[in-house]
Amino acid sequence: MTINVEEKIAKLDPVQRRKVEERAAELIAAEMRQHEFRSPPGSDAGRSPALRDHPRPLESRASDG
Repeated sequence: MTINVEEKIAKLDPVQRRKVEERAAELIAAEMRQHEFRSPPGSDAGRSPALRDHPRPLESRASDG
């Protein structure tokens, strides 16, 4: 019988479950940061989908002078 992650987490007591969820959030955040560093400069690969279509930041427009 196969047990998936959701079933395993559901069997944990609330304190353990919270610790697992907090650690998972930390790992996901670290992976997101690493993904941003791996993407080439000027690439939209590291940007969130909400920001990909957004115009350049104000700082970039101001320096065009």
